[in-house]
Amino acid sequence: MGIEYTGKGAVAASVQAFQKRLEAATIYLLKYLGESLVKYAKDQHNYTDQSGNLTNSIGYVVVQNGTPVFYGELNQPGEGAEAGLKLAMKIASQTPNSFSLIIVAGMNYAAYVEAKGYNVILPAELKAKADFPAAMNKLVEKARSKAIELYGNVA
Repeated sequence: MGIEYTGKGAVAASVQAFQKRLEAATIYLLKYLGESLVKYAKDQHNYTDQSGNLTNSIGYVVVQNGTPVFYGELNQPGEGAEAGLKLAMKIASQTPNSFSLIIVAGMNYAAYVEAKGYNVILPAELKAKADFPAAMNKLVEKARSKAIELYGNVA
């Protein structure tokens, strides 16, 4: 079987479609990690949350090229979620041109509560440091394998 002409730009269109699928897979993975880490942080808290604001301020944002593309747990009514969203948006505006997962506890006293020895967001941070690299490496390997399948080994 020889090379068949399929039209001008066919290769570029194929690569662009592959890139879009990879971006969608990355966002999906970051949403999954965000959901699991926020749930973990909320399950691990050992403080008395009298108003509910501290727990409701724990959430995440998935950012692509400095633009939030998904909000998790920060779109509910109340002071806590509003504070979390405000902090997440501030951090998102400072991210580089890449994908980011931002997990926040938005109430201004979250660090104080954690400094007193209570779990607010630190357990989720430690879990993220363990889980995130492995999950991203798995995605990279799947993408590499699919790219080789589609385009051959060009390395």
